[in-house]
Amino acid sequence: MVRQIDDFKVNIYQHGEGGACFYIAESDREAGSADLIASCLVEKAGNEAYTLIIYEVTDWNSQLSPWPAKPAFGDEAFVGKGAETLAWLKDRCIPELRKEGLIPENVPQYTAGYSLSGLFALWAFLESDIFDGAASCSGSLWIDGWMDYIRDKKISRDAFIYLSLGSKEERTKNPLMATVGDCTRETCECLKRNSAVKRITMQWNKGGHFADSDARLVKGILWLLQVQRCRKAEEK
Repeated sequence: MVRQIDDFKVNIYQHGEGGACFYIAESDREAGSADLIASCLVEKAGNEAYTLIIYEVTDWNSQLSPWPAKPAFGDEAFVGKGAETLAWLKDRCIPELRKEGLIPENVPQYTAGYSLSGLFALWAFLESDIFDGAASCSGSLWIDGWMDYIRDKKISRDAFIYLSLGSKEERTKNPLMATVGDCTRETCECLKRNSAVKRITMQWNKGGHFADSDARLVKGILWLLQVQRCRKAEEK
């Protein structure tokens, strides 16, 4: 199911009823990526109920960067319009889909993403109060300003966070991107020290940044679904 909300194409995949919702930013240049993620998740999740909201951005570096930052390559700087994307997600996308009955009421909501979308997913969770957690898979946590941000960030509600990285990602000749391993490890430790973070994991995958990106993202979603099952069991 597809909806056009303002300038965003939104792909909605519903599996079962009453399950958690996952909001994922993808590039509009990656034709078929949303379908691949949805298909992979169907194979792995079994009878688990969930809803995927995969929205397409037209300017990756601009719309998913939380603040202006220097480029990793050439002159492709990060413009820092992530706040606008988050505002659209909270104020336009979610209310519109709720109005249409496409998002269940009172279910857990998570952000998830890969690469710069993974950075945005974690930042969007930390900057808002409507999400229960995030999956940041091979997130671009090397971006300028991230470590200062995460070291000082406070969380005031229960949080469930999945981080992952490829084993070869920090072995790059690019000096900025080579910091991704240390930045991801320290991000994990910073979050662990926050008492609001109830569950957090950092998973390592084989290969570099571009290996099995859809499957890695699905692993993060599956972990959050497992967390959700545990939360339900604990409430009984």
